[in-house]
Amino acid sequence: MYLQHEYQSSTPDYRHWQIPLGRRFRSLKLWFVFRSFGLDGLRKYIRKHIHLAEYFIALISRDTRFEIVFPAPQLGLVCFRLKNGSNALNKRLLDALRNDKRIYLVPAE
Repeated sequence: MYLQHEYQSSTPDYRHWQIPLGRRFRSLKLWFVFRSFGLDGLRKYIRKHIHLAEYFIALISRDTRFEIVFPAPQLGLVCFRLKNGSNALNKRLLDALRNDKRIYLVPAE
């Protein structure tokens, strides 16, 4: 038992049957992912998103207005920007795409 007190008896004290106080319990999130997807499901999920990233790279590569910053996708992450575009112009593009709400993008500088 994590927290013991001097008045414990042989009867279980259910107040203390919980995630330990003051300790981080980061593995619970990972356990839920494994429990929900399973190892095979998680592998399929990751492979699918890598495939989608490769497809997105193919689409972006056909458009001369964009450039890929890093050629190989890293777990579904694709870094791209406007060619000859300033940071302000790239930020305006990011804001417009975010407001459209059909794709989720995060900025990188």
